[in-house]
Amino acid sequence: MTHCRDFAKLKEIIAGYRPAMIDLQRELVRRNAVGPENKGPGEAEKAAFLVEALTRLGLQVTDYPAPDDRVAGGQRPNLIALLPGRRPEKVWVLSHLDVVPVGDKNLWHTDPFTLHVDGDLLYGRGVEDDHHGIVASIFAVRALIEAGIKPNRTIGLALVSDEETGSQKGLAYLLTHYRELFSPRDLIIVPDAGNPEGTLIEIAEKSMLWLRLEVQGKQCHASRPDLGVNTLRASAQAIVALDELAAKFNAVDPFFDPPHSTFEPTKIEANVDNINTIPGLGVFYLDCRVLPVYDLAQVIAKVQEITGEVAQRWGVTMTVQAVQAVQAPPATPAEAPVVKALEEAIQAVYQRQAQPRGIGGGTVAAFFRRLGLPAAVWMTDAHTAHQPNEYVNINALIGDCQVLAHVFCQD
Repeated sequence: MTHCRDFAKLKEIIAGYRPAMIDLQRELVRRNAVGPENKGPGEAEKAAFLVEALTRLGLQVTDYPAPDDRVAGGQRPNLIALLPGRRPEKVWVLSHLDVVPVGDKNLWHTDPFTLHVDGDLLYGRGVEDDHHGIVASIFAVRALIEAGIKPNRTIGLALVSDEETGSQKGLAYLLTHYRELFSPRDLIIVPDAGNPEGTLIEIAEKSMLWLRLEVQGKQCHASRPDLGVNTLRASAQAIVALDELAAKFNAVDPFFDPPHSTFEPTKIEANVDNINTIPGLGVFYLDCRVLPVYDLAQVIAKVQEITGEVAQRWGVTMTVQAVQAVQAPPATPAEAPVVKALEEAIQAVYQRQAQPRGIGGGTVAAFFRRLGLPAAVWMTDAHTAHQPNEYVNINALIGDCQVLAHVFCQD
């Protein structure tokens, strides 16, 4: 890679975008883009706003919608915006339009769908996950246009749906139906994970396994537990027993952060509505992030073994269903051009040495890697995604925008 000769000019232009970045965050936050699986309206309103904004900027914008009868209009948007370069090879920045639900609204200090600015911090649902990527990439392109710089590679912004719930209506749909959009010669950046210093370039992920565990017993009055079989008690015993997974699959790989596999019970579905009824049905979920050395079939078999023993002991029936099972694809090579381009840009902006690593979180980069498309996941990440009072630091947005601009104008 060759240093961008015009980077000083770009950096100065981007430093002046602070008010405009805040304005864009405000517009994105107020458009609820929770997906239908989480009882939201989907991404259509946000996408329509961005189509207009990107078109005004002078980009060629095309929507590749995925059919989905759960949302108004029956489609989930997937936007591709292009700034032509001197060559057809592209630099892609892929961000996602959807956001997660707000959770317990009482834990928020302000309205989750109204941007709140407190000094350098911007609060609201989605400001980090993944407006960070949307805003930084759009303003990096805007800076090139305003500076009159024609990039060597064509710049591609992909703004996709459904990332938070599996990507089948988002990137997976694009790669199935429009595979020709992406080439192994492209540089693919996914701004959806990182560290607070901006030095983590994620090139590998653990395998991801989401399990639904259903416990069937017998409902009865709480004063006569002898007439029923309490699935809440059996579920609690199963959750504790599943701690055995960490001991069974105990490999350590310092390339990943954290360096071991994790097995976390998460969601519990509502059972009975009243206090004095023993539940006869219980459903809970297990989120497993497994080092690539293990086959997910081994993990599922062990879960079935553990839950089978609990079921026999407590007189219940337990079934295990994989909601999502994604075996980790091969890592992006640490010497891949996209990794080297990011390392050079991060050094130029932050004066820090970036480090390629693996993470436990799952990103859409796995879909690219599975098809032999080297992708790097990077952003300056405050780790507030999915939390109440999610925030992003405007200085991180500006700095990351400068990093992307540097990558855009490299040879």
